[in-house]
Amino acid sequence: MRKFFFLALAALMTLLVACKSEPAATKHGHRFVNHTKKSGEKSDYGQTVEVNVYTFLKDSLIQSTVRDMGGPQMLTLPDSNAFKKKFPAVFDVILEMTEGDSATVYMEVDSAMAAGIKNTLPEFADVKEIRYEVVLINQFSKEELAAKEEEERKLMEEEQKNAEATRALGIEVGNTVKSTLADYKAGKLGDRLKKTASGLEYVVLQEGSGPNIKNGEKVSTHYYGVLKSTGQMFDNSFDRGMSVPFVAGQLIPGFNEGMMVLNRGSKAILFIPSKLGYGAQGAGEQIPPNADLVFYIEMKQ
Repeated sequence: MRKFFFLALAALMTLLVACKSEPAATKHGHRFVNHTKKSGEKSDYGQTVEVNVYTFLKDSLIQSTVRDMGGPQMLTLPDSNAFKKKFPAVFDVILEMTEGDSATVYMEVDSAMAAGIKNTLPEFADVKEIRYEVVLINQFSKEELAAKEEEERKLMEEEQKNAEATRALGIEVGNTVKSTLADYKAGKLGDRLKKTASGLEYVVLQEGSGPNIKNGEKVSTHYYGVLKSTGQMFDNSFDRGMSVPFVAGQLIPGFNEGMMVLNRGSKAILFIPSKLGYGAQGAGEQIPPNADLVFYIEMKQ
């Protein structure tokens, strides 16, 4: 996405400094200037393309696919008779472009558009046209689009399988937390149970091979939290189907310390006294005041 941003920015700068070409007219009558005029086949009705679009009222950038939508967007160009009123300018100018082209197109503001602008952006109530800067990044043939959709389908299936496997793993982790908590209460953990000066207690289930975790570092973390008194689960990452990126030092004190006594790749169970958790205020409905907590944590490499 960062690459797309700089490509789009470079293309936009090209638009802004392009020579003063005389505007031509699109198929549906919008004024436009193609600043690059790349060789290749022009886009066609029904074709899917990938574009960046920058929308201006006067000289003010109102919307950008890069700034507001995270990057280039996929669009399927509609049929020529898809609109009873005038064909939208952005779609229309794409029909005049080929892959790699950058263009400016103008759309006259009709009465309905003027009312919308007046209600939402009253400082531009007097504008007569909208200017779009369009960068056509990719054109997809039907075969390319089908291949892309198949790739995305397979990726989604894989993500779903991984999420299901993660949720199933959460059941096993829950059982481990339950049995370890029972052993803790029965005093059966022996030398496996470590205690820090703050009062945090923990058991390392698996020693990681990565470096120690430092304050301020982001670590992808699986967790499973229960109340020490009842063993009731109040939150876990496994039900989400994925680990959560935590920053060491930005969580409750006991969790922060637990992360930083471990190294990357470690799995452990933390026994966090209330003073190192949510204290007298508790947290929502599931964690009452003065509750001691138990967390399974798994620190990714």
